[in-house]
Amino acid sequence: MTARTCAVAALVLAVVACDRAPNEPPKPPKVDAARLARAEAAMETCKKNAGLTEIATPTGVVLDDPATRGQDMTPEMAGQLRLKVQCMLELNELLAARRP
Repeated sequence: MTARTCAVAALVLAVVACDRAPNEPPKPPKVDAARLARAEAAMETCKKNAGLTEIATPTGVVLDDPATRGQDMTPEMAGQLRLKVQCMLELNELLAARRP
């Protein structure tokens, strides 16, 4: 390596290291607040139209969850399944809007 190459490499490393303070936590990725608000409103409307306002919004869209396979169907599980089917478009948009 030449002296110039070493100097450039050292400068790049210094800039990368000084990008943030040493004790500063990493910045969370930005989420589009308007998109998230629209998705949450659409999901609440769909839940209301389906009569499932008391059911918690699912955190995923998997219909056959291996974690619950073989268990007796509870009213909560049935509501979650029904919500995933009837509000699939809204749920997909909500989950996509929550992703960084």
